[in-house]
Amino acid sequence: MDAMPSQTDSKKKRRSQLTHFLRSRRAGLSPADVGLATAGRRARVGLRREEVAVLAGVSASWYAWLEQGRPIRVSDGILDAISRALRLSELERVHLYRLADANPPLPVSGTGPQDPEVFQRVVDTQLSGPSCVIDRYWDVLAVNRSAADVLCLGRDGNHNYLTSLFTGSHGGRYLNWPQVARAMTARFRLQASYVADDPRYEQVADQLAQNDPRFAELWARHEVEEFVPTTVELDSPGDGRRPFVLFTMDLDEAACTRLLVYLPPGVAGPRPTG
Repeated sequence: MDAMPSQTDSKKKRRSQLTHFLRSRRAGLSPADVGLATAGRRARVGLRREEVAVLAGVSASWYAWLEQGRPIRVSDGILDAISRALRLSELERVHLYRLADANPPLPVSGTGPQDPEVFQRVVDTQLSGPSCVIDRYWDVLAVNRSAADVLCLGRDGNHNYLTSLFTGSHGGRYLNWPQVARAMTARFRLQASYVADDPRYEQVADQLAQNDPRFAELWARHEVEEFVPTTVELDSPGDGRRPFVLFTMDLDEAACTRLLVYLPPGVAGPRPTG
């Protein structure tokens, strides 16, 4: 059996990929593409390292070290400057962060609002259990009939998943509400940390904290949690107590839209705890 690659080997491989990525993007641009004038013919196509350094506002030697894959520390500001100099797309910018061993930013969606009818068709035709689609602020974009009936989502003021969990009839459907509320608050906190300069998250949290002391207490804990499958107990109209596995799936790289599916009993998932 092959040995697992060491952390050192992984870093070397990532630096090699960083070298290739920067060189390929530099080769794909001409001076005219970035507003630089040239005199005479050039021996090679693409931008020179010195030109990228000028555009990014760093020294030529420092940029050369970065492109050579040397183990140097790089700030987020410098990575963003290099991204602008090389005309990187949002996904390429995130890729650069990862190759440079930096904490990748959450990509900014460049596609604009997506057609809500597509989301509605997904939850209506493909999923039998309660399911919904939420945006990055957890506003509900689409729900199927089961989610509307069992969770009250999309009706009676339950139009934001997090807010209605505390102040709406949505929250009243969970028989293990304390565990669900803690987990969802921690997940919202994690998502907000990806875009710390977006004031909407703070506005949602501040308003909810003013309206519900239970949320204020949970928010003050500053807990974070990944979106992992979670067992929930629902008070289902007509059926009484029913366990579900809440499963979450990102529908785009920027996590602007998420699909939440409540897998009914009989579908494989984690065992109930407690």
